[in-house]
Amino acid sequence: VTGLAATDWLRIWSQGLTMLTLPTRSSVAAAALLAGNAAVCTAFTAGPSPMQITRLGGTSVRSSARPPLRMVATPPLVPPGSKEDPELWKGTENLERELLVRIDDEWYDLSRWRAAHPAGTHWIDLYKNQDATEVMYGFHSDKGMNMMKRLPKAKHAPEGVPEVSQATRNFRTWRQELVNDGWFEREWDKELFNVGSWAATFTLGVCLAQFTASLPMQFAAVVVLGIANTIAGWLSHDYTHGRGKFCEIMRPFGSFCGGMSTTWWSDKHNTHHARTNEVGIDEDIATDPALYIWAPDPKNDSPARKYQGLFWPIPMSFLFVLWRFDSLQVAFKRKLWPEVFGCLCHYAFVLSFVSPATFLGALFVSGFMTAVITTVTHQGEELFFDQAPDFVEAQYLSTRDAACTNPFSEWLWGGMQYQLEHHLFPTMPRYKYPALMAHVEKFGAENNLDYRISDEWSLLQMNINLYKDVATRPAVAGAKASRPDTGKDDLGSILQGKLVK
Repeated sequence: VTGLAATDWLRIWSQGLTMLTLPTRSSVAAAALLAGNAAVCTAFTAGPSPMQITRLGGTSVRSSARPPLRMVATPPLVPPGSKEDPELWKGTENLERELLVRIDDEWYDLSRWRAAHPAGTHWIDLYKNQDATEVMYGFHSDKGMNMMKRLPKAKHAPEGVPEVSQATRNFRTWRQELVNDGWFEREWDKELFNVGSWAATFTLGVCLAQFTASLPMQFAAVVVLGIANTIAGWLSHDYTHGRGKFCEIMRPFGSFCGGMSTTWWSDKHNTHHARTNEVGIDEDIATDPALYIWAPDPKNDSPARKYQGLFWPIPMSFLFVLWRFDSLQVAFKRKLWPEVFGCLCHYAFVLSFVSPATFLGALFVSGFMTAVITTVTHQGEELFFDQAPDFVEAQYLSTRDAACTNPFSEWLWGGMQYQLEHHLFPTMPRYKYPALMAHVEKFGAENNLDYRISDEWSLLQMNINLYKDVATRPAVAGAKASRPDTGKDDLGSILQGKLVK
């Protein structure tokens, strides 16, 4: 990519392709509920605009205007003469200080609580004057949901906010029925198989790596260890999405066996689950400037775009290398010492038995497999350039299941083939998804939602065709950027700044 150093060109993948999901700290600290002097900032507020949805090929397939959101002006929360630290208000002088969020038809005023949110203020800001019910249930434990009820309730509701759709209300009823019927309970024989199959694959790869004088054996070790690394990623994904004591115990698996910070994964991936395929918010579709999935603005374009239909496997192969680098960087920067310790133990153990070249080769193999699996189920579906529909409708529009054609593929995909089921019910154990598929299709039919599924090879071909198609399109002035202009020192902003220069 013109204007980028080689390392910069590669590191874009840590921002664009994501597969592992880690949980937000599900419990809400009781002290946060009493944080009367917590920092008060406000959410960014998107201006009213029609909803535009674009799918494969760039054709607009849906457009409907929604009532604009009108904020209710309120007096400052800190009266004149208050001793509250003015730094808490820095940057909010020209923004409204009221932050209302709806959960289960109840409006909560989180203006003074947002700074105490364990997962960060951005999650609260993201749902200002919006409904966050599905996200609350998808990312929080029962304990966290019960503590949520103690949050301060709003004295009024914001004007102009659409009512929850009937499909969403039906979904909430259905979800509770699944909880009551035990769909979220874990089955120990299946948990044992998942861990055991990874351990056996990893052990085989390490054994093959011991034949250092044999190139074919080293090649075999690269492939087997690459598969083991991919499977470790899916297990980390399971344990960090899951709830309950077992998942809490297994959560460090991500750092000790996957070699990556679980907190880093959580921060990176949960936004994708909450705001799937929303341009400027979902990092999973922000794969430029290495790969584009819509025609960009000229200032965000790259001369290499015209060739992306040929070189797409190369950047995908760097996924795990870059994930691990960025993961450690974040863990050190944020002083996540238990996770740093787990990652260092992982590298010390693996590199004691596997040569650096073989280990690096395995990372390229697993990076390619993981990148392919995690991108094909979303990026060829609808993209939301402005206001997205309700959560449930958005998931059906932006997600496609993969029908695996053989037992090995079924195992290798690690539950990611049931992508829609997973997005609707992220805390459900993945081995429940095959039986759930028929119910998801039926629910879609009953609520006028399109259930989509294709075999894994067709999905891959669809995405390759997308790369080739976008490679031929002219740049579009004013096209929305894949990342917001945050002004922060994040990788996406750095790279985009270099491209513009």
